[in-house]
Amino acid sequence: MITRRAALAAAAVLAAPSLRAQTARVVRFASVGGVTDAPVHIANALGYFVEAGLVVRMQRLASAPELLTATATSQVDASGISITPGLFAAVRRGLRLALVGDKNSIRPGFSATRLILRPPMVRPSEAESVRGLRGRRIALSARPSSVTMLLEDLLRKHGMELGDVELVELSYPNMMPALATGAVDGAIDLEPFMTAAIGAGLARDVCDFTEFTPASGGSIVPLVYSEGFIADRPRAQDFMTCFMRGVRVYNDAFAHDKDRERIIDIIASGAALDPALVRNSFPAGLDPDQHLDRGFVERLQQFFVRQKMLSAAIDLDQIIDPGFAAASVAALGPYH
Repeated sequence: MITRRAALAAAAVLAAPSLRAQTARVVRFASVGGVTDAPVHIANALGYFVEAGLVVRMQRLASAPELLTATATSQVDASGISITPGLFAAVRRGLRLALVGDKNSIRPGFSATRLILRPPMVRPSEAESVRGLRGRRIALSARPSSVTMLLEDLLRKHGMELGDVELVELSYPNMMPALATGAVDGAIDLEPFMTAAIGAGLARDVCDFTEFTPASGGSIVPLVYSEGFIADRPRAQDFMTCFMRGVRVYNDAFAHDKDRERIIDIIASGAALDPALVRNSFPAGLDPDQHLDRGFVERLQQFFVRQKMLSAAIDLDQIIDPGFAAASVAALGPYH
């Protein structure tokens, strides 16, 4: 016979999930999608967010300007935003945004952002392929962005300038159809869209840009916190720690081959992708200690000023906040 005490205990167990759901702290996270959302998918699948009492609601937005607007107005708490003049300009206008970590960096062996070209444009060497782009159309997600500086670096290496090519702004999902029709001859693309285009025979990989970024990694898409999220420091700190744990599992899998297939399945499930596409994708750079290279961020800012995309530079202390990452490293220990 079930006693009243046992019945109450059973009811409490059944009620626990709903109580946790009611008391969980929500984090609204936004990005353009892609495999660089992997740390969020991993942290969710492995229960890190549940352990911290967080529920992460993911949103997909089409472009960096949309992400910036949503984050600057605290419509979302955290996002992965390509470094653009708008980030610096928003801070100049008095909006409080913080670059707190790394969501997509370029480092040796890890680059999920590359220049791809239609097969007829690819020559035996990088130099010949790049010089063949004179007067050709190159797609990128936005002209005022970090990848434009990297493209300038590549063109200058081979004796050319940005003005020697025609830049076409396209969303990542639209780059593949443009390559298929010949509307563009190349694209600075992002995973998994890039591997899909290569797999379909529409493009070939030409440059990973690693020679133009620091060996420690140049973050072209930092993790950005909104003003409201910064103010709620316990919630923001817990998210950073969970995100960092996810990043470290990602690095374990793709740099050290630890549980690689399991992590591929988690990323594929979270991003609604074919596991084979994730498996064949170029791995993204994700700093396991969430370090941002200030020198690289400053080089980007000066590029925007030089290109007249930004009226004046700001003090990077106004926009970079390493405190969240430092606290998480203190709690977890440095990554080895």
